[in-house]
Amino acid sequence: MEEALTKNETTKTLTKADLNRTYWTWCSMCQAIYSFERLQAPGFLSAMSGPIQKFYGDNEEEKREAIKRHMEFFNCEAWLIGPIIVGITLSMEEERANGLPISNEDISGVKTGLMGPLAGIGDTLRQGTLIPIIGSIAIAMGVTGNFLGPVFYMVATLGINHGISYGLFRGAYKKGKEGINDIFASGKLEKLMTAATAVGAITIGGLAANTVKLTTALKFTFGENDLVIQEILDKIVLNILPLGLIFLTLHLLNKKVSSSKVLVILILIAIVGVLIGLF
Repeated sequence: MEEALTKNETTKTLTKADLNRTYWTWCSMCQAIYSFERLQAPGFLSAMSGPIQKFYGDNEEEKREAIKRHMEFFNCEAWLIGPIIVGITLSMEEERANGLPISNEDISGVKTGLMGPLAGIGDTLRQGTLIPIIGSIAIAMGVTGNFLGPVFYMVATLGINHGISYGLFRGAYKKGKEGINDIFASGKLEKLMTAATAVGAITIGGLAANTVKLTTALKFTFGENDLVIQEILDKIVLNILPLGLIFLTLHLLNKKVSSSKVLVILILIAIVGVLIGLF
């Protein structure tokens, strides 16, 4: 084949040190510079700057084109999924530098096509499942006075952010875009997302049940007998007040009330309830 490339002195490849530098640059810079026009693009370009220099060297035209395509708008879940797209992009850039007919549009199209679907996966797995599980364990440790609760949370979170994502980054670089296509085509991803969503919902429900506390001090006296409202509510549905508070919060969030306003509303409810003797 004309101009065929083999693993010889003309082949441009990244070393393990190059890959590590790219990964850690992404982790350090992915959310350092934000703008509505580009969002995470400056961080993406920072991660790609070393490989671009190695791939294209003194070819100023190629370097300009690479800078342009990596300064295009980019936004994805940063810690778990973002490194996957960085790895795939590295693979495509390497193939392009070694003579394969990969255009600017091909690389930009892969980044744009993956960042939306994979962002949803990353948000569900990390923010909707793994972090709530870790948080529930850490909170359970903390409420018992165990100082290792926050330490566990930080160590476990960093383990997810960097331990899992580094392996995904290296795997994505090795397999390239074809590996991601295989995952989507196999149908395994849909099953994983369903399971992750279920686990996340169960975890958040368990966390709410164990940490949200609300009781009423309201009671009525009839002669020598006291009618304690909390005892009646517990016989109807145990912990019905915390459940109602959770549903109220969910209702407000569904109505697009900001989390800060919801917090203020809950604080006001607590203050007023204590002042009038309700709580």
